[in-house]
Amino acid sequence: MLGTWTPDLKGQRILFETYWSSQGWKSNPSTPADAFVYAKQTGYMFDPLALSHSEALRQIAALRRRIAPTEVATAFADSLANHRLDLRSALGSYGSVLNLPDHKPKIGRVPNECAICRLSDSSGLNNLNTLSFERFKWGGVRHSNPFYALHDLSRFSDSLPRPTGGEGQAVLVQVLQVAGNMAPTDRPSDLLKALRPILPGNDHERRAAMSCLSYAGVLQPNDHEGFFEAYPIRREDPPEWKNDWPYPLSWWRGRDGINSKALKFYFPDIAT
Repeated sequence: MLGTWTPDLKGQRILFETYWSSQGWKSNPSTPADAFVYAKQTGYMFDPLALSHSEALRQIAALRRRIAPTEVATAFADSLANHRLDLRSALGSYGSVLNLPDHKPKIGRVPNECAICRLSDSSGLNNLNTLSFERFKWGGVRHSNPFYALHDLSRFSDSLPRPTGGEGQAVLVQVLQVAGNMAPTDRPSDLLKALRPILPGNDHERRAAMSCLSYAGVLQPNDHEGFFEAYPIRREDPPEWKNDWPYPLSWWRGRDGINSKALKFYFPDIAT
C-alpha cells in the first residue's frame, strides 16, 4: 500500500505558526484565511469534522483491516533516520486500537464519556488541526484517544512512502538493545536519558517514540495490561505525582525489558 500524499514545507510552516512560537504554545492560535486554504489543500489543516461514536469505531475498524502492522512498523523504523514524525506516529495509533472492540457507548464516572474507549457519542473531531500539529511536531501525543488514532491512520494510509532502507532499522535495534539492558528499577525517564545519544531529535520526539513502542506492546509492563493482547479499559496511574508518562509506559520498568511477542508481530525482521 503506497500513498500519494507528499510533504509540503509551506503547508507545514503554516500549521506550525498557527500553534507555536519561540515561547511555546500560542494562547490564541489563528490562521489567515488564504494561508488556511493553502494548508488545507496540502493536507496539513482541516475543516471541523463531527463523527459519532459508532461511526468513529467503524472507520477505525476499516483502517485496521486495510493497514498491515508491518507497514506502520516499517514507517516507524524509517522515521528514526528520515525524521518523518508524522509517519512515526502511526505505530502508536495502530497499537492503541489493535484490540479496540466494537461496542455501544457506556457512560461511566465521567459524564458523556464512554467508559470503554473514552469517547463521547456526541463529540467529534472538531479540532483536527491541533491533532495534526501534534502529529507533525512531535510524532503524536494522544495516541490512545481513538479520534486521534482515526485521524493519524487515515492520513497514514494516504501518505505511506516506499521503505527507505536499513538505516532507521539499525537505530531501532540500538534502541531495543538499550531498553532491554536497563537496570531492573529503571523508569521511562531513565530510558529517555539513555536514548539521547542514540535517537536523533529532542526529548519530546523521543518521548513520543517510546510511547509508540509502548502502545504497540514492545515496551510493555509485565504487571499491567497493555494494548497488544487486550484493550485495557481500566488504566490506573502510578502513585507518584511526578509520573507524566502515558499508560502503559508509565508502569514500565527496566526489568520488563522488551516484549518479544509484540516485537515479532510488528518487526519480524528484527525479532528473528
